[in-house]
Amino acid sequence: MSKKKILFPISLVIATAVGSFSLMGCQKIISADTVIYGTIMTANTNNPTATAIAIKDGKYIYVGDENGVKPYIDSNGTNIVDHRGKGMVMPGCTDGHSHYTMKFGMEKMKGGIMFDLKDDKASVLSKLNAATLKAKQAGKKTLFGFGWNYVALTNDPPTLRELDDNSNGISIIIFDQGGHHAFCNSECLRRSGIIDGKGGVLITKIDGGFLELDKNGYPTGYAEERVTGYMMRNGGIDYNELIDDEVAAASILDTQNLLLSTGYTMALDGWSNMFHPTKLYEAANRLDVGGYLKIVFPMTYEVEPWQKNISDEITTLVNLKKDYATKHVLLDYLKLFMDGVVETKTGAMMIPYKDGTDYKSFWSVDRLSDITRECNSKGVTVHAHVMGDAAIKETTDAYIQGGDKIHRNAMVHLRNVREEDFERIAKNNIACSAGITWHVDGGEGSYEYFSKFLDDKYINHSYPIKSFFNAGVKVSSHSDFPANNPSPQDPFGIISIGVTGQMIDSNTGKMLPVYDKDELISVEQAFEALTINGAWQLGLEKERGSIEVGKYADFVLADKDIFTCEASEIGNTKVVSTWFEGKNVFTAKPNVN
Repeated sequence: MSKKKILFPISLVIATAVGSFSLMGCQKIISADTVIYGTIMTANTNNPTATAIAIKDGKYIYVGDENGVKPYIDSNGTNIVDHRGKGMVMPGCTDGHSHYTMKFGMEKMKGGIMFDLKDDKASVLSKLNAATLKAKQAGKKTLFGFGWNYVALTNDPPTLRELDDNSNGISIIIFDQGGHHAFCNSECLRRSGIIDGKGGVLITKIDGGFLELDKNGYPTGYAEERVTGYMMRNGGIDYNELIDDEVAAASILDTQNLLLSTGYTMALDGWSNMFHPTKLYEAANRLDVGGYLKIVFPMTYEVEPWQKNISDEITTLVNLKKDYATKHVLLDYLKLFMDGVVETKTGAMMIPYKDGTDYKSFWSVDRLSDITRECNSKGVTVHAHVMGDAAIKETTDAYIQGGDKIHRNAMVHLRNVREEDFERIAKNNIACSAGITWHVDGGEGSYEYFSKFLDDKYINHSYPIKSFFNAGVKVSSHSDFPANNPSPQDPFGIISIGVTGQMIDSNTGKMLPVYDKDELISVEQAFEALTINGAWQLGLEKERGSIEVGKYADFVLADKDIFTCEASEIGNTKVVSTWFEGKNVFTAKPNVN
């Protein structure tokens, strides 16, 4: 039976259900606000393609062909958008884990600075000096930085004296590009209670982190993993200096602008309470209540292993949800770090690193199981950073023991997954948000760098994207923006790399090699990860993530059909317009060339 013969009776059934047709006379009693024509890829496995959609009051009321949509058109009131032969129409995409507000917040705050991966020690210190002087002249006593290159600077790190000499007397903490390690000065150490006013060391160990000490037992200025969170939350920086109502709102609006321009209509913010305990939540609430928010914006609340009473923190999140959650601002996600990153030997691995380093997970299985149980019982989902295979196994254990199958307790990143864990993850509805681009080598010398402390199997089979699909895991996509520099954050750039394994190093202009070509995926799989699987991760698959009758009309008009164009051209695809709940919320400027 042809597609048209199938679609016509379905359209009548749907139309009857919504009261849009009289079956006997086929007379129209409801008209669409907007009708879209084009090559439509729906992300709905039961009806994967269409050529026309009709939208009313922000939702799809018809998905089918051009003949079937005709009764929904009112010549005087329906907006017709003809995208036939111009590319494709697809659901709005979801970024399952990102840090957009961090980057855009730093660009707005007077006490913030972004570094570049090309910065060596001299450049970092020079930029730090200029930024702290500017902040001090503005009356600030705090500066937050981000983006230095771990591989480059740990070979020749700035000393504590150099950091002190170039911070102009204010407290500084500057994170590396991945956000797991930081340099801080003496003022930050003093303000956070790690040293006293006379320089005496008060704290040498913090659960989940490492504070580097020199041969005399004094901090060097280098902090690893959750020590950074300890300093952030215990006075090392002044939240109220860094971010105010205006900066918080501007960072969210800048985030929204970038997301819509690249085809996202949902993105989870992974650092919502780190700059300030409440400012970003308050700003998101105000923006949505005021009608300015044109995306779904899930926000996390982060907890740390050194915090003694996590139940109190879960209660805080539940109260934040009561105060600030809206239709589009979702405060349902408790974030934590199960381990660090393999690059710095802080990822928890089943086999110790070659030099004997045996970094353990930050949370025990029993503790995380209790946290998961309490969160799920209160309507909260756990969102855990996991990198090494030991951390993945233990997090899976905890989710199975303490979680339910209603909440999509999530693991993010998942560098090395054991074969026996794929099936357990799939069977227990555990969400996996992964970097589809991450099986590409990180740059010149990356393999040589990893091979010094990792077994080849941990390098060559690092990010098992295709294996997730083969095992039936509903893997979603994340950009981890801006931590994943230089990989693209836009969906089409991500799909291109996931499918072809080809990515140009923006620093050298050279093609990067692929660690594991067996983990390259199809266009269909990448598309699924960015659309319906992203919605599933957030528990919104019944409302968004695919083009289906009854769902919100969040979709994108693209200038290429990524399913028919050459694979090498997918990454060049541009967004023509983005629609959110039936409204055009972004239109690209015409190309004058």
